[in-house]
Amino acid sequence: VIVGASLAGLSAARAARSLGFGGRVVIIGDELQRPYDRPPLSKDFLAGRIEIADLTLETDTEALEAEWVLGTRAVSFDPSTRTVHLEDGGMVHAEALVIATGASPRNLPQIAGADNVVTLRTIADAQKLRELVRAGGRMVVIGAGFIGAEVASTAHSLGMEVTVVEKSPTPLCGPLGAQLGAVV
Repeated sequence: VIVGASLAGLSAARAARSLGFGGRVVIIGDELQRPYDRPPLSKDFLAGRIEIADLTLETDTEALEAEWVLGTRAVSFDPSTRTVHLEDGGMVHAEALVIATGASPRNLPQIAGADNVVTLRTIADAQKLRELVRAGGRMVVIGAGFIGAEVASTAHSLGMEVTVVEKSPTPLCGPLGAQLGAVV
């Protein structure tokens, strides 16, 4: 069983098959979509240059023979019974378990849920953000990491006035360090 139905989960399934694993593979994900390419969400998809179909990561020739359990979150694992418990009440037996869930974005509770606030992680988030981007509009991006910087750059290129708020002294300080972040 692979918990996480994005690139890491798909890669784990591919690796298992390429190493000769012929058993049952179950991939569990809380989104309804099968794995898709996330980096373009803040660039080409946001700009309208590509659509959802262009984001797919699977090929027509892949033979993963996986079972997909989508639209529900895995909430716990009982190692004594080797059971993955799902948010919808379902259960999946797991001889072996791969956890490939990725990271979750941080939210600001004071503004979470507002119509004009988007945390970008999923296709649904990117679709909502895309509806808000318009020439002549204003946007505040909180966080100047890769995703925040890409959203700000894309929105600016589409004619928006963009302000970026960042706690570090330079953009991309976390992944690149202050010196290289200052260059960028």
